[in-house]
Amino acid sequence: MKFFTIIIFILSFVPNYGQESNKAGTTAAQFLKIGVGAGSLGMAGASVGLVNDVSSMYWNPAGLTEVNSISVLASYTDWFVDLKHQYFGIVLPVSDDHKFGVSATILTMGEMEITTEQQPKGTGDFFDASDVMVGLTYSARLVDFFSFGISFKYITQNIYNETASALAVDIGTNLKTGYKGIKVGMALTNFGTTMTLDGRDLQKTYDPNPNNATNVGIASNLKTESWELPVNFRVGIGWDLMGTGDVMMYDQSHSIKIGIDGNHPNDGPENASVGIEYRWQNLIALRSGYYFNDDVRKLSLGFGLNWEVPQSFVIGVDYAFADLDRLGAVHSISLKVGF
Repeated sequence: MKFFTIIIFILSFVPNYGQESNKAGTTAAQFLKIGVGAGSLGMAGASVGLVNDVSSMYWNPAGLTEVNSISVLASYTDWFVDLKHQYFGIVLPVSDDHKFGVSATILTMGEMEITTEQQPKGTGDFFDASDVMVGLTYSARLVDFFSFGISFKYITQNIYNETASALAVDIGTNLKTGYKGIKVGMALTNFGTTMTLDGRDLQKTYDPNPNNATNVGIASNLKTESWELPVNFRVGIGWDLMGTGDVMMYDQSHSIKIGIDGNHPNDGPENASVGIEYRWQNLIALRSGYYFNDDVRKLSLGFGLNWEVPQSFVIGVDYAFADLDRLGAVHSISLKVGF
């Protein structure tokens, strides 16, 4: 009953989504909103209460306490309009209760030809753009049923000769209720400074008296607007429905996990997602999820394969697919290794 009460509480906001104003385009560093790890993406990102691998540094840094060995994850997403999204993370356990991690996210695009009013077909010169985030994460298990995590991030965006940068923090918690495998996760992400573009193309010469032929002008800099980061507050539950340990139904061969997340971003209406994962013998995983109140994302699908060499290493490959409606399909793949 407690589980279904929480579900109703989270999804009760869904009917009111359409009544909220859309603040799209009011924040910078939009690449920070692109999820990482094909395992979570296959469940529509409903993982704040479930995530327990290297990708925790993105979804909920408190989940890092569940990583018990040196682990590496590399993720690649073929985003729309030829954008390439890449994520890399490594976790170094200090002890059973204290974990450190380092992560990096990179969004790149191909070169585009510069056009002007006088040369609308192109000038022959090209420009590109890229976004980068580098983060350091610390997570601790404070008591057996409660974990805390924090990430410090440096963010930079570059386009042609201009650059903007910012500092931000992520804070997350994870609570194990002890009731039939139910966990509650919360995360506040991308809380930090504003971003302002600066660069040599903003350096101009100003002539305060154009009627004076002897005036050589004054060096000046054009001032651009400052933009906030895409802050998001995420809360959700993870339910280990079947499997081993603290679960509702014990089974050594099969496991089922369900995740439900609600999001409150500062640049758009609230939204939610639901995901489910089925595993057999911890070798094969099948996943599916659904996004609520998202402009283009609805259904997601995914699967994973794991291979474990006892007392040596574990290697896994995950794949996720999402149909972004008129923007086309998005494919994500992740490779994870634990030692």
